[in-house]
Amino acid sequence: MKMKKNCLCPGYSGIRQRVKFYALGVCCLLAVCLASCSDDDEEGGAGGQGNVANEMPTVSNAGIEHPVASIYHGYNAVSSNMIYAFSYRDGRMTSALEYNDYYAPLTFYSGPLSAKWVGEDETVEYKNIHVNSAGFITSCDIVYTEVYEEEVYTEEYNVTLAYDSEGHAVSENFRYTDSDGEGGQGTVTYTWENGNLVNVSSTEVWNYGGEEESWRYEEEYIYDEDLYPNPGVWNFYEVTATGPGYCFDNAEAFLYAGLLGRHTENIPIGYKESQYDDDTFYTYTTESVSYNEDGSVRNISSGYVSTYHGSTSNYRSGIHIDYDYDTNWNDNYETLTQNYYAVGRSNVDKPARKMSLLRKNNEKKSRGNENPKTVK
Repeated sequence: MKMKKNCLCPGYSGIRQRVKFYALGVCCLLAVCLASCSDDDEEGGAGGQGNVANEMPTVSNAGIEHPVASIYHGYNAVSSNMIYAFSYRDGRMTSALEYNDYYAPLTFYSGPLSAKWVGEDETVEYKNIHVNSAGFITSCDIVYTEVYEEEVYTEEYNVTLAYDSEGHAVSENFRYTDSDGEGGQGTVTYTWENGNLVNVSSTEVWNYGGEEESWRYEEEYIYDEDLYPNPGVWNFYEVTATGPGYCFDNAEAFLYAGLLGRHTENIPIGYKESQYDDDTFYTYTTESVSYNEDGSVRNISSGYVSTYHGSTSNYRSGIHIDYDYDTNWNDNYETLTQNYYAVGRSNVDKPARKMSLLRKNNEKKSRGNENPKTVK
């Protein structure tokens, strides 16, 4: 369960954005509005608000060649745990399950497009979704609500995204507020070269406990353009996907649904993550990528070393991400999660829900005061 703010860690994630409602007018006025929206839609690709989204796009719209049904993560060949599962209808994602979501799926709705996750005493809502002409999200409100001992706690995010002419997300801006009066804002920059994401960098300012604090986060990726073509996957090394959606609690669902832009042309051969300072980071190396006969990715294996205040650990090998494309489980997450407990997959405790950026930052800073964990 998410920790309350007075238990060391503030809440989760949410967004607030005002949506303009226009009165119905005569046909000529409506035509003018539609023309204006069309112009805004094109601007949405470069950071404009875009149009109100009505339904899910097809995943192929974002260049995803093979819709992913489930993803597994583990160490060495004998250990594997399901971390994500996705359901589709007519090429569009309808729901998604994440390993730390208490086995309750995130469900997408149409008319207008929205998404909602409902837990025992928590909800996450994605609403007021605007998209550009390519169907990629340009703005979204995310609202997290928790009822704790009859007290209602909320967090809200307002997020806007911009894309380049090729459909890659290049920036993600956010504003955060919660019901306890704390807040924050920041910008995440995504740098692309030759169709590949080479850098993710965030600059953030948080105000909590009456104090203001700056925070930064950075990821760097390297590629060999002659190796590892990417037909549409976002998970390369660990349970967290690589790509936009920094403020989205269910980022993987939105990435694999094709709502946050196009994926990388290649799977990276290396990756560096810096979380708190310049001499504490993780460095990953791609060891192998295997493909199915149809060209879909079957498995990505990697290893890493951690550097803590200049001291580097031994190289750890055997991390693997496995992809399954069998969509014939008919949205039955109970059946799917039964497989999670089979084949030695019950050796991992059910983790708590994802945390807000504010709570994540506190966790990262606390990690800076001790030896880094074995996984990022």
